[in-house]
Amino acid sequence: MHKVSVVVPTLNRADLLAQTIDCIENQTVNRDFYEVVVVDNSSTDHTQQVLAQKLAAYPNLRIHCQTKRGAAATRNVGIRKAEGEIVLFIDDDIFAEPTLIESHLKYQNANPAAAVIGSVTAPWEEASDPFLRYLRDKRIMNPYSIKCGPMDFSYYHTGNVSTPRKMLMDAGGFNEEFSVYGMEDIELGYRLEKLGCRMVSGTDAKALHQYTPTYRQFIERCEQAGFSLGKMLELHPELRHQFVENGKRTRLLKRIHSLYRMFSFLSDPFYRALVRWEGRIGTVPVTAILDHHYYWAIRYHFFLGYRQYTQHSGNKKAAEADFRLGRHRVPDLP
Repeated sequence: MHKVSVVVPTLNRADLLAQTIDCIENQTVNRDFYEVVVVDNSSTDHTQQVLAQKLAAYPNLRIHCQTKRGAAATRNVGIRKAEGEIVLFIDDDIFAEPTLIESHLKYQNANPAAAVIGSVTAPWEEASDPFLRYLRDKRIMNPYSIKCGPMDFSYYHTGNVSTPRKMLMDAGGFNEEFSVYGMEDIELGYRLEKLGCRMVSGTDAKALHQYTPTYRQFIERCEQAGFSLGKMLELHPELRHQFVENGKRTRLLKRIHSLYRMFSFLSDPFYRALVRWEGRIGTVPVTAILDHHYYWAIRYHFFLGYRQYTQHSGNKKAAEADFRLGRHRVPDLP
């Protein structure tokens, strides 16, 4: 039996996937100790050609297909097909360092019945784009990482995390009711934690995320994650105190969100000019005024997605379809 099963879900990222596979197939541990399980969520690009080439090159690579849309359903196929005692989730745009699997094994051996949350960085060190500089300096890797605090289930991000397969099976895997981006991994982390699975920081288990979002792309993800937060709190209302609904800033946004939207519209020309100027000054931290703009914009759009979920109690399926198809309103701000 393989010790580790590396599960990689993928959708229409053929070229990135090729490099992701090459990185995870060139580790400091022998391939006899791990397998790589790629689950294709019905890609329409040249993913199948890439996978055929890699299948011929790597004997421990296994390929599966999943027609049901969604990250949760796709990763569940990987869990069911995995033969290893440990499942290591990485995404199809994550480039593993050569010691990634070795480090996860070290942490798993030292921490039985634990989920090891690896370290993920992004190639933004020399970024001149103001928004990427903001994300870099605030260490925000995705809409989830705007939260901070003790290591708990809310850090269970499937870009780089390993978990005993038995615990994943006992928890029932990912909830496939999550059809919009976000929160399906944290929700699983919560159920794992209730089963006694500890969340352990694996700082030596390193990987590079090939991710350079624009401001518009990132706040769209924030809205999607906020929408999915509504789903998670519907499933687990006892968590309301921990997430945005009762947060100090969220209570403020509830009261003034219409004013904030109007202010954003009126100040848009100013911030566009500021972003153009900031883009010419190199890789230094952004100015305080732009820092505050990004800070509140990220939180506002996360709140807005959550609010859209709570206001569509009678027609959530239609709202979910709008989010999946990108029909929800995201303003074109800098």
